[in-house]
Amino acid sequence: MVTIYLISSICNALTLICNIFILIHPHLSIKKYLILFLSLSAFYFMQLYLNNSSLLLFAALTVNSALLVKFTRKIYSGFYIPLSFILNCILLNFIAFSVTRLWNLSINDFKSARISIIIFSICTIIAGCSILYLIRRLFQKYLINIFEKTNKKLLALIVLTFLLCSFLVRMTAVFFDTLEITSKESFLAFSIYVLFFLFTISIVLIVLYTAKKSYEAQKKASYLESLKDYTKNLEMVYNNLRSFRHDYINIMTSLAAYIDEEKYEELGTFFHEHILPMQKNLTQKNEALNNLLHVNLLELKSILYTKLLLAVNQDIEVNIDIPDEIDSIHMDPVDLTRMLGIYLDNAIEACLETEHPAINFHLGKMNQDIVFIISNTFIDKGLSIAQMHKKDITTKGEGHGIGLHNVFEILNRYDNIYHETIMKEDLFIQQVQIS
Repeated sequence: MVTIYLISSICNALTLICNIFILIHPHLSIKKYLILFLSLSAFYFMQLYLNNSSLLLFAALTVNSALLVKFTRKIYSGFYIPLSFILNCILLNFIAFSVTRLWNLSINDFKSARISIIIFSICTIIAGCSILYLIRRLFQKYLINIFEKTNKKLLALIVLTFLLCSFLVRMTAVFFDTLEITSKESFLAFSIYVLFFLFTISIVLIVLYTAKKSYEAQKKASYLESLKDYTKNLEMVYNNLRSFRHDYINIMTSLAAYIDEEKYEELGTFFHEHILPMQKNLTQKNEALNNLLHVNLLELKSILYTKLLLAVNQDIEVNIDIPDEIDSIHMDPVDLTRMLGIYLDNAIEACLETEHPAINFHLGKMNQDIVFIISNTFIDKGLSIAQMHKKDITTKGEGHGIGLHNVFEILNRYDNIYHETIMKEDLFIQQVQIS
């Protein structure tokens, strides 16, 4: 009996590992697959040894789902194990029903044979992996972006829904195991499992559809806010130009008066105190506007106008370098504007504490990648880079210390983004490379 338990445990664990491999590959190492295999095998053996304990099997699925989440750092990967378990139960009963109908065998006798356990497992692996491969393709094409942007609590609720469905499937299996199973009961069990599965999938799809609509509404609101900021900045620039044109005649009149009266010393003082600062301010604003002409994405252009002109208006030396035309970035616009908004707000706050505040902004292409480099003068207050990315760690006082942590959370959701924070002499540098 122990031998059958051991064979059954290994086969069940191997089946789930093959399913996980299809869904996860190539994001897990062999070592992590081995850990999951040993954990599942141990749990399966214990639940068989303890007379098919449903709670122990539920614990096995929950613990290993948590392990998978930890290994992949993706909460939605937590439903891969219960999904595989439910699918395997459906396939196992379908195969058993088909075999017994074709060869007129007893299901209980067939299940008790060691060779049948191995045959069942092989057939289930082949059928399950084929179906899960199709699920993976559909998932990557239609759902991955939704899962990446869905709230963590909602994802956790979806994982819990799959776990509860797997528990119901297991309880149903335990009930049918107490009966003298015929082909009729086997088909009934198969039908119930399918209904459980379809019901769970329906609930999840409805939740995801609602989340998608909510996200699209949020994205639209963000777009309108960006358009509002963009229009506001254009109005500000236009008003500055009108103001300058209005003052131009008065300035020329003042210069002419100094020249007519040959007050050259006073003319020099007036020029250096009033004309040069105005020229410097206008030059910085014009350079900002000219460089941002290379940015063809409204959301990106808007956030850059808003933050960089805000810096110029606070007498910060702003150097902008955008040598390439920027037409597309492989990052969600909402996440992109949040990231840049936080980085630039932090840069403005930090450099204003220094004697000579300065911000350098570079946006360009490196091969096919988009590269952002934001550097600013700052005063080193003893915080390490690792501490800065932790929540609520700040030198600004209560209510701060969330920004960099939020950016860290956003960027970690993307596999195509490399980011690095550097402190070099008196400069604080943020580098983001998007492939």
